[in-house]
Amino acid sequence: MHSNGVICPQEMSFSLFNRFTNRVTASLVRRYALGAIWITAACVSVCRASDDGFSGSLDAPEAEVLQAVHLIVNDPIIYGTYSYEKEKQLKGAKPASSVKVFGDDPDQGKVFFKVLENVLAPRHFKETADLGTIYLRYIVQGTGSGTTAVHIDAVYIEKNRRRQHESDGTVEASEFQAIKDRVEKLREDHKAVNDTAEKDSAVSPAAPVGSISRSVPESASKTVSSAGELEARVTELRRRAEVRTVPGGAALKSAPYRTAATLQSLPAQAELLVVVLTKYWYGVETTDGHRGWVHRSQAEPLP
Repeated sequence: MHSNGVICPQEMSFSLFNRFTNRVTASLVRRYALGAIWITAACVSVCRASDDGFSGSLDAPEAEVLQAVHLIVNDPIIYGTYSYEKEKQLKGAKPASSVKVFGDDPDQGKVFFKVLENVLAPRHFKETADLGTIYLRYIVQGTGSGTTAVHIDAVYIEKNRRRQHESDGTVEASEFQAIKDRVEKLREDHKAVNDTAEKDSAVSPAAPVGSISRSVPESASKTVSSAGELEARVTELRRRAEVRTVPGGAALKSAPYRTAATLQSLPAQAELLVVVLTKYWYGVETTDGHRGWVHRSQAEPLP
């Protein structure tokens, strides 16, 4: 400022610049502070979800999801983790009937377990540096006619010191994605078989129970005049729409091929509803709602 009280242009520019930079600095500080708060909250949320396992929902009936879960439980791969950079997969896992590390089973839902032993410091488990075992638990529960909830827990326990290491959430999320992929694959396979059945002259879809009367002999389609005749007709219709497994039982397959994955082993004399007929296979539904394929040699008509 000159002695006469007039501010020179250089001083005015410098003053304005100072006020501008102070405002910008304060704004940036506020933004970074808010950003830090948001990031911290997000981390807390992720960690809390990780500690409690992973929960997700699929737009599929429980029976379909159970088929997919059964395939993943019997899959030797543990998804979402590995020990060595050159081989980013862990194989050798096996299903288990029970696992004590998770405590008591929940009151609701169907529970499955998978175990992989002798794993060296698997990735995505917190602070692992020793040999140990990976334990997985799957809890499946239908939440509606077309929706199913799946909860997955994963834990790693050292072999010598028995220290427990929680997953960071990657393993559970990867296993859930594998289940989701299997559900979609099963649907695609089922659709492909149905499309082939419609085009193949050697393949004919089974008639719904309500329309089976079209294939009943003319004498059976006449007006039923007695309770005995009605009962006989219902029995005939039932025999045409249902079969049962042979005395040795049967394998419920995911697709009509010998090499297809076995969804479950069916006991002897188990009754099955026929949904689709092919030359060598029955597309069936079990009494508990599971769907799959049974070779004709493993099924017989109802008595």
